[in-house]
Amino acid sequence: MSILSFFARRYIAGETRKDAIFTAKRLNSQGISATIDNLGENVKDASETDETVKEYLSLLDDIDEAGVNSTISLKLTHLGLDISGELARKNAEAIIKKALSLKNFVRFDMEGSAYTPDTIDTVLKLNRLYPNIGVAIQSYLLRSEKDANLLINEGISVRLVKGAYREPPEIAFEKKSDVDRNYESLMKKLLLGGTRPAIATHDEKLINEAMRFANEKNIPKDRFEFQMLLGIKRTLQRKLAHDGYAVRVYVPYGKNWLPYTMRRLGERKENLLFVVKNIFD
Repeated sequence: MSILSFFARRYIAGETRKDAIFTAKRLNSQGISATIDNLGENVKDASETDETVKEYLSLLDDIDEAGVNSTISLKLTHLGLDISGELARKNAEAIIKKALSLKNFVRFDMEGSAYTPDTIDTVLKLNRLYPNIGVAIQSYLLRSEKDANLLINEGISVRLVKGAYREPPEIAFEKKSDVDRNYESLMKKLLLGGTRPAIATHDEKLINEAMRFANEKNIPKDRFEFQMLLGIKRTLQRKLAHDGYAVRVYVPYGKNWLPYTMRRLGERKENLLFVVKNIFD
């Protein structure tokens, strides 16, 4: 438990909204924005989703009152997608309405591939009513090029990630080189035609290529942003911000940090190796 607590203190803001706001303020002082996520997923009890909605509504109020530069991120299974798509959509809509009233933004995290179709469909439906939403897509999924094209055409902001879940070869690239190649292709597509895309990676080769490509195509620095995880590549985060790039850090918090951490580390050995490699930055 002591080792896990050590990891948690660095990579998770804490258990409360107050912890998350404090962390977001610290990042803001370095010229870095935040996106705060209340940890939780795969909820099977509808009453628990009510508490999740209340927590996010309070979080939005706290962000506004504290004056921190932070959006929010959420998972549809935390809002009841395993119970019903309608329940998850209704809960998400309540949060989005509140965010819109406070001029804030909601990003839908992408979970395992079983949830990708419902997540994309929900975002498309809600985007017709609310302009303040975006979604993540994963470059290791074979379907992501089609999803990227659709989301670009609909003017929906995309956070591009590589993907951290274990997926079968029928639907996902197996080789890291293929995942990286697809990431670069999708990244350039989003930079050229996307709506303020988020290049969410710690891969410095890809980050450097994004900067080179944007400069070559005369894409202004305020047309996109880099996103990274709390506690990872902290020196690089500060350098990018200092160089005038928009940088946003994912700030997770909540009492569910232990099961969240265990699941993420257990899904793929690469997740644990990545954390260990970056421990001294």
